[in-house]
Amino acid sequence: MPTDTLLPALDPMAIPGPPWLFHALWLVTFAIHVVGVNLVLGSSILGTMASLDSDRTFGRGVAGFFAEVNTWAVSLTITFGIAPLLFLQVLHGRLFYSATVILAPAWLGLLLFLTAAYYLTYGAKYRLRAGKGAAVHLGLSALLFLGVAAIQVVVHLLSVQPGRWEGVLAAPWTALSDRSFLPRFLHFVLAGVTLAGILLAWVSVRRVPEDGARAEASARAAFGVKIALLATLLQLVVGLWLTISVPREVLLGLMRGGGATMLPLTLGIAAGFGLLVFLARVRDPIADRTSVRRSLELFGLAMVLMLVTRHQLRDLYIAAAGADAAPATTGQWGVFAIFLGSFVLCAALAIVAVVRSAKDRPGPGEATA
Repeated sequence: MPTDTLLPALDPMAIPGPPWLFHALWLVTFAIHVVGVNLVLGSSILGTMASLDSDRTFGRGVAGFFAEVNTWAVSLTITFGIAPLLFLQVLHGRLFYSATVILAPAWLGLLLFLTAAYYLTYGAKYRLRAGKGAAVHLGLSALLFLGVAAIQVVVHLLSVQPGRWEGVLAAPWTALSDRSFLPRFLHFVLAGVTLAGILLAWVSVRRVPEDGARAEASARAAFGVKIALLATLLQLVVGLWLTISVPREVLLGLMRGGGATMLPLTLGIAAGFGLLVFLARVRDPIADRTSVRRSLELFGLAMVLMLVTRHQLRDLYIAAAGADAAPATTGQWGVFAIFLGSFVLCAALAIVAVVRSAKDRPGPGEATA
């Protein structure tokens, strides 16, 4: 069956604004969503590793920290994934939804994976609070979250390459044969591990701990820094692998895009090397809290820049496939104003909720959630 037959026609209904506006909103909302994605992936993996540590006191403490993080990170990640999904639908709905239909069993299974992983995370949280081990719960949740990430990557790659749809319809498992699937998947996983490691280190030393808690805080921070350093080193290798695995015409389009495409990529790579330098210089996390904080800031910068490059690569993939027809547009600025106001309000409430959850402590005899 020809690709032109499989590719749905453009929606005849005009989109309610200029495309550049939806691209900008997509990037902003997706960046917020990806912070949560990275936290969930990294926390589930590092929580599993910590729960297997021979030092039960240290391991269960770190595992408990990551289980607590994931109980709110999962819900926020899902919530803040709605807006970028809507903007994706506006701009490339015919590509995205076609890919999800072709891989319908996996796409629907994603919801089951996500639900089961969330329940397992809560199970781990309460087991650790009770002083019990939670390696099985955390390990299973990590595998399920990794499964969710893999499905997302496969659907993304299929959606931007309609020329592969016929083959995947005939043999669904060939969706995994894309040469950039594995490096792209590892790219996201390693980013999550890096963020989780830096977060553990920063939370442990953002305030100078009291003498009685100094050794534990230092051990946690050192664990986080070492994991983040290793993940960043691997990320440089995987990043190169991902670059050379991109189809030639797409990579050439990126290279020939001038400053608009090469500047974010170059600055993102530079931020990655800067992150590596700051992580490598940390010897005593408590004494060198500045380097830990700079590492967190550089990670955020690298993430944003790489998301810009990812967005540009998506457009180049679609253009190479000849599926980049421009939709009709119209202005609905009243609706846009309502959305923007609601989004800002919800984002502010989410920030307040996260800050309160981090700072509030139960009173004497008061149970925690």
